Amino acid sequence: MSNNIWVVIENAENDLTELSKEMMNKAKAIAKTLNKKLVAVVSGYNEEEICNKSIAYGADLVLNCNHKLLKDYTTLPYTKVFNEIIDKYNPYLVIFPASVNGRDLAGRLCAKKNLGLVAECSDLKLDGEDIKFIRPTFDGKLFSDIRVTTKPMFATIGHGAFSPAKYDNENKGEIIEEKVELTDADILTEILSKIPSQVKESELIFENAKIIVSGGMGLVKSKNWHLIEEFADALGASVGASKPICDLGICSSDFQVGVTGKNVSPDIYIAVGISGAIQHINGIKKSKLIIAINSDPNAPIFQIAHYGIVADLFDILPKLTEKINKEKNA
Repeated sequence: MSNNIWVVIENAENDLTELSKEMMNKAKAIAKTLNKKLVAVVSGYNEEEICNKSIAYGADLVLNCNHKLLKDYTTLPYTKVFNEIIDKYNPYLVIFPASVNGRDLAGRLCAKKNLGLVAECSDLKLDGEDIKFIRPTFDGKLFSDIRVTTKPMFATIGHGAFSPAKYDNENKGEIIEEKVELTDADILTEILSKIPSQVKESELIFENAKIIVSGGMGLVKSKNWHLIEEFADALGASVGASKPICDLGICSSDFQVGVTGKNVSPDIYIAVGISGAIQHINGIKKSKLIIAINSDPNAPIFQIAHYGIVADLFDILPKLTEKINKEKNA
């Protein structure tokens, strides 16, 4: 069990969260290359189904920390349990979700153990047997290449950095039932009620959209934004925007695409009038198909686009919208 790659699992509605699946996929690749085992750490109460699904998503081992006092996340008991199992098993790398609870737990553990933590990573890369932690800095304009000298290494990963692991019911793994010792004295926080998330439905649709059309500074003025909305509507797509557009208030920051906004991975991503700042490119790189429309043939966006159209968007966009609508109504 020692010196392996750990992923801290979160669940929602009897399944791994999408972020947990993404972390599993990346961690599995790292573990395989380094000849280590992938360990999914499941905590909560009566989470047998999550343990089995963690194996289906690629875990070699599942460490099941099962206790009624872990049913809801509260800082102190979770910190105590994770502190003990990390001391016991000495993992090589522990990957936490960059969620509210994941950030809290990772930060507490690193402070308690005087270990380094690389927060909000956008990528993990191998350099021999060393791991390079890549994260955005300077508002996404640059990316830092960070090496961690303390062990175990700790990192948090944000949504959309990696593709999710595929479910395979034929995967084989072992579930280890960890003995957890907690008493009521370990609980100093009481959860009185749970209030459903107030995330707008439009945001959920955007993050899971199959097609996204994003506009950039090529549109120049807000009075031109309707061109993006009409084109997206014709395609049945969601509308996104570059950071400068959101900074100007032309589009809500809820729909800002890029590592300083939202990482997206739709089937089709269409960038209109977006030059391709590094933080934007890294936020769309998991898209299956990228189409760029820009009047500048040297725009960086064309370096990652599968298809590029060098044209005046004010000329081509209305024509595309009109043609798509005609085809739909034919």
